[in-house]
Amino acid sequence: MSKKSVFNKITTALATSTALSLAIAVDIPKAKAFSLIQEDLFFGRNIAGVGKISEKEFQAFVDGIITPRFPAGLTIFNANGQFLDSTGRLIEEPAKVVTFFREESSTNEVSISEIVKTYRKQFNQESVLQVANKDDLTVSFGLDEDLFNNSLVPKLIQTDLFFGRNIPGGGEVSESKFQTFVDSVITPRFPAGLTIFDADGQFQDSTGIIIEEPSKVVSLLLEDALSNETSVNEIVAAYLQQFNQESVLVAANQDVKVSFGLGDDLIDNSPVPELIQADLFFGRNIPGGGEVTEGEFQAFVDSVITPLFPAGLTIFDANGQFQDSTGTIIEEPSKVISLIFEDTLDNETSINQILEAYLQQFNQESVLTVVDEDIRVRFVESETVSEPSSVAGVLLFSTSIIAWRLKKKGQKQHCFVK
Repeated sequence: MSKKSVFNKITTALATSTALSLAIAVDIPKAKAFSLIQEDLFFGRNIAGVGKISEKEFQAFVDGIITPRFPAGLTIFNANGQFLDSTGRLIEEPAKVVTFFREESSTNEVSISEIVKTYRKQFNQESVLQVANKDDLTVSFGLDEDLFNNSLVPKLIQTDLFFGRNIPGGGEVSESKFQTFVDSVITPRFPAGLTIFDADGQFQDSTGIIIEEPSKVVSLLLEDALSNETSVNEIVAAYLQQFNQESVLVAANQDVKVSFGLGDDLIDNSPVPELIQADLFFGRNIPGGGEVTEGEFQAFVDSVITPLFPAGLTIFDANGQFQDSTGTIIEEPSKVISLIFEDTLDNETSINQILEAYLQQFNQESVLTVVDEDIRVRFVESETVSEPSSVAGVLLFSTSIIAWRLKKKGQKQHCFVK
């Protein structure tokens, strides 16, 4: 996403003053960051009995159906989903996750329903998963905006930075140049660690032309302190100046729970179970040398994770890095697994079993777990669903209903991230 024209278009549509100007002046107070909804749409690409939706076919769908309805911009992630069908057979499925930020409106809800209806009809799909997050989510498109709550007692929050790589006038920020930027600008400010995802952004300009842009998304877990907010602004300012960019999208999710080990009480275990999202970040470096191979990790997912969460999961490729006590930057190939499940004690126990198995099997020290309990989850079908008055506990379906819907045609339950 994070492309300059995308952000200009959104800020033009949403702002009524010059509060979002990229010019910084010490006598101008901080502008409050936008409170927008983050929408993640999960599209499975298996077609029952006839193969898979190709990259070209999916891109044509995004260009013709999604982008015209949300022209200000979106981001596309590659992923892989899998689940166990009613016979216990493991089904793997390539997937696409489309992320965008929008205002809360019935018009946008109708647009999402139209997107899903078209996808289901065009590619003979049973459903598309929609995960909406708006609770305590703030979004910035520029510099010096009031992005964090700055709690009196600092707490860990998740902050995602969306970097577009197109350079005005031609060319793009290369892989090596971006990595150098991460090494020299981001990691020294957040040495405890970060995760980098590859993505593709696009938007529709004022003439109706679709602009595509390779992108990087950097995910940080940090305390909501003023010093960290300043560091994020410094990173954005450096990227704008170094690569002649106009904006970088920053999304701060300030209502998550974070764990780096076992036994932490991350899940509320509501009396009436609700669907929540948990993202597990698995580093693949093995202490002493070597790494967890693609084959070994897939075998772990197949034998440990999927049996505990048979209704479905999504796997993302990522790269993590941190700076050790000597100042050396350590890079690490990683996998991020996203799960949607009910917030029961049994599922919390299953998460701990997964973490314990990975730590023991691959001699790891920790696995990062990020839980978001304030999301709205639904398998959007052809009907239009009105916007709820509150997020938590509304439009949440039991996993038994979800599994029933999907197993009718052998579809996966969930393929999420980002």
